[in-house]
Parts: sequence; structure tokens; C-alpha cells
Amino acid sequence: MTKTRATIIGWGKCVPPVKLTNADLEQMVDTSDQWIVERTGMHERRISHVEVTDLAEVAAKRALASAGLEPTDIDLLVLATVTPEITLPSNACFLQERLGAVNAAAFDLNAACSGFVYSTAVASSMIEAGIAQRALVIGAEKLHFLMDYHDRNHCILFGDGAGAAIYEGRADGSGVLANDLGADGKAGQAMVSPVLGTRGQLDRPRDPASDRLHFEGKTVFKHAVRGMEGSVRRTLDEAGLSVDDVDLVVPHQANFRIIEATCNRLGVPMEKVVLNIADHGNTSAASIPMALNDALTDGRVRPGATVLFTAFGGGLTWGSNVMVWGDRIEPVATSDADLPPTDKTVFDLLETNRAFFAPFHKAGSDS
Repeated sequence: MTKTRATIIGWGKCVPPVKLTNADLEQMVDTSDQWIVERTGMHERRISHVEVTDLAEVAAKRALASAGLEPTDIDLLVLATVTPEITLPSNACFLQERLGAVNAAAFDLNAACSGFVYSTAVASSMIEAGIAQRALVIGAEKLHFLMDYHDRNHCILFGDGAGAAIYEGRADGSGVLANDLGADGKAGQAMVSPVLGTRGQLDRPRDPASDRLHFEGKTVFKHAVRGMEGSVRRTLDEAGLSVDDVDLVVPHQANFRIIEATCNRLGVPMEKVVLNIADHGNTSAASIPMALNDALTDGRVRPGATVLFTAFGGGLTWGSNVMVWGDRIEPVATSDADLPPTDKTVFDLLETNRAFFAPFHKAGSDS
């Protein structure tokens, strides 16, 4: 008897309309298009004028249409995010209500940039165990909320967006074959955002000096390459596969140089790698499902293909999933769900961030 596994049957993404280009960044920080492209591979990223649940809702509705399902067909909803709209209730419960997915258990998952891989491992394991039959997994982020747009070291990297996938239990040989998850909390201080937690007194004022994203790029780069390489090898070993068996790699879109270095160490040719980092930047938990959606749109996924996800993020966390694609690569239907329009410019949307962090930089220049 063929084992029941979790197969992707629907997919969708949501891209905010407002672009933050490298030329825009040149007007805000001491940087240049050449400097950014050489170090990251990024040309632009999107800035959201709505909340993270709004992004997730559009991606989810597009994934449901792609699968030909109704919201009531879903019995598990997992929303991976590091930028929740609120803490309680979970954003997944917000989303469940908006979609009308009344039969679904719902929860948020925070594994930073590894969130979609972690969520895939959770959903596929629950489907294999018979706890769920169809799972809607979304990665959604509004990362610009955390950014100091006076600091060129990290504000150039991150963008907003959402991606979704629907997993269904199948016993036809397709589906998730193996997962690998890991974390190194000792190294977690290399990437810290204290903004959304309960640390400190209830009446503690927001302070730009302490509420800034702490990001050690060189440390993260080193751990990312090692972490993803090891995770991929363990996942393939568990599935009884080799690197040569992989038809398509969908990595977290953190930085082109990280992706390239990891693939070089694994011996994966870049022709097998899905890249959309030039247009979207690093969208954390949203990056893999957004890139997967692009790969399907571009005709890069084939029925029966062996597809690999791998990611690395704050925590520090890492993980990989390997799967055999099912028989369908075209959406059953499309959704007209979309974000509301906006007449705001990117500078309008970033004005609050710029004003909040300005005193920190003024104090630094006065000292």
C-alpha cells in the first residue's frame, strides 16, 4: 500500500503594488544600485500599504482557487510570519474568519525566514499522521515595519509580500518525502528584533536605539551557507536521494551570494535554482512560496519532478523539505482577490520609519 503523503495542489502569491527600488534607496541612505546588486542581487522590493493578514488573505484565496477548493475544505491553516499584525488572537485565526475556513484548526508559526519550511514539515507530518487531510500554509511578512531606513546595512535587504500553498493527502507516490529542521539558539543574537515582544516594562517607551533590528551580516552569511548545505544533505539522505536526483531547488531568497555559495557547495547547478530575489528582495517566510508560485507560472515545474525547499533564518533556524510533485501544474481556476489600491508613494509609506529612527542617527552624529 502506497503511503499517504502531503502533495501541493494549489498555490498563490500576493505582491504589494508599491516598489522600493535601488534608486529610491540611493535617495535615503549612502548606497548605490551597483553596491546593492553586487552584494545581494536585489534591484527592487515591495512595500505594503496594508497589514500582514491582508497580504495573507489574497495569497490564500488565490491558492484556494488554484486548487479548486472552498475554504470549508481546509482542516488545517498555518500562517508563518515574524511580523504578526497582533499577538492575540493569532493572525491565522483572523485569516480563518476572513476566509470562512470554519473547519480548520489555525495557528501562527514563527521560525523567521525558515517559517514556510517549518510549516511545511508540520503540515505534512499532520497529514501523514491522519490529523489533517488538507492544509493551507501561508508565509506572509510586512518586514518594512521593522526597518531603519537610515541604515544601509539592512534596509536594502527586506521587502513585503505573501505566498501560499495547499497540501492534500495523496497515496499516489507524490508528496513530501522528507523534512529536516534545526536551530542554534546560541547563535541567535546575530539577528534580533525586540519590537514585538513583552520584554521590559508595560509602559516602556519605544526607543529607536534599542528597537532597531540587530543584524550581523557576515555571521549570518557563514551560518546560512553551512546550515542549508547540511540540512539539504540530511533531507536527501532521509529520502534516499542524491543531489543529482533533484530537478528544482526553491531556496529562501535571502541573498544571491548565499544561494550561490550554498549551491556551489552542494554541487547544484544554478540552472536548477528558482530566483526571484531581484524583484522581491528578502521576504522572510513568504519568499519560498512566492518563488514557487513564480516557478509554476514560468513553467519550470513538471509533473513528477523532485522539488527541494531549503531556508535559513533568525533563531538561528534552518530547514529543508523534499517532495515529488503531483500531476497538476496548472491552476484549476483563478481568483480576482486583490489588495485595495493606494495613491501613496514609497516615500509616504516609509515616512514613519524614517521619522522614528532619525533621533538615533542624529544622536550618533552629535557624539
